[in-house]
Amino acid sequence: MSEDLQRLAAAHYRVERETSGLMMRKRLRRKATEQAIEHGDAIPTGPQDVVRIYDREGDVVFERDWGSNRPDAIAQEAQIIDDLLHLNVLVFRAKYAIVPPEDEAISGIVAQPNQQQAPNQATVEAPSEPAGPDRGAGPEALGAS
Repeated sequence: MSEDLQRLAAAHYRVERETSGLMMRKRLRRKATEQAIEHGDAIPTGPQDVVRIYDREGDVVFERDWGSNRPDAIAQEAQIIDDLLHLNVLVFRAKYAIVPPEDEAISGIVAQPNQQQAPNQATVEAPSEPAGPDRGAGPEALGAS
């Protein structure tokens, strides 16, 4: 059982979401800005969210800056937490394009060369967009000569 737990991504990585600024409606932000200027305080900034995955040593191995899109940052953080708790470390690395550490042979989490990769261990790639006039397709794709 302990060997299975060692193979979980959560044994190797952690996720954090860094948040700054406040979520405010435009009117409230405008009022807060006016009051800050009147009182000489710092002007409130909008939300800025960054999701990061750290390895055991505390080094950042994955980072995504969501800017002011807090709901999607929270959703990605939740997805990464779910993946940490349910995915094998090799699958997790493939999904988030994380380069394995150099000392991995010491930890014993190396796939055997003759071992076939399971179907659920494929790298997740973004779907490709169809070519079209607004997607960068040339005149030959549109049938023009």
